Amino acid sequence: MAKLNHSRSRYPLVSTASLLMLAGGTALAQSTSVPLGATTTSNGTTYFNTDPTLTLPNYTYGNTVTGTGANVAGTSSSFFDDYVFTIAASTADSVTSTINLGASQITNLQASIYSYSGGSLPLYGTTLPPGSVEEDGWSTPFSFGSYSVIAPITLQAGTYTLEVRGDVANGNSGSYSGVLDLTSVPLPAGMPLLLSGVAGLAFWGRRRLA
Repeated sequence: MAKLNHSRSRYPLVSTASLLMLAGGTALAQSTSVPLGATTTSNGTTYFNTDPTLTLPNYTYGNTVTGTGANVAGTSSSFFDDYVFTIAASTADSVTSTINLGASQITNLQASIYSYSGGSLPLYGTTLPPGSVEEDGWSTPFSFGSYSVIAPITLQAGTYTLEVRGDVANGNSGSYSGVLDLTSVPLPAGMPLLLSGVAGLAFWGRRRLA
């Protein structure tokens, strides 16, 4: 293996592509449904499709839950819903989410988002699963109206779970619906100038060392 010539690395060539990858792609303003990854009530867990890849910026989600008179084992909530999604490679997105309850019978509704590392769903409950990272903690509980449950946060490429939990009285049915927004993160205003300057510096350094 050839030895690295450190005298030529004083002005390292920065890969413009590697920095531009963080900007994400341009997405069309459309809306589609995000499949429910899994729902858990005191009656057990029902699994649905997992890992839908998000390619559009605005996604609707929601569920109707019937109260069973008991909480999910080991928790203080009647149900947990998981929406598993994947942000494609070479993108970084700012994520926000709102939920609307209206006159629903659901109370103490909360949401959280965390990385998905595989395994059974739902993952969070009261303790983060091994290998998962909390991106945004549980929101403040609410019982009616429209509520912003995920403030703007930046997520790199990877798979994540938006988990929703709440309470429904025995025999009552409650519905909620929400919107998950993804916005490509732009390059800082001065980044193109910085990239051109770094490239010029690298070229000048190579000419001196040639």
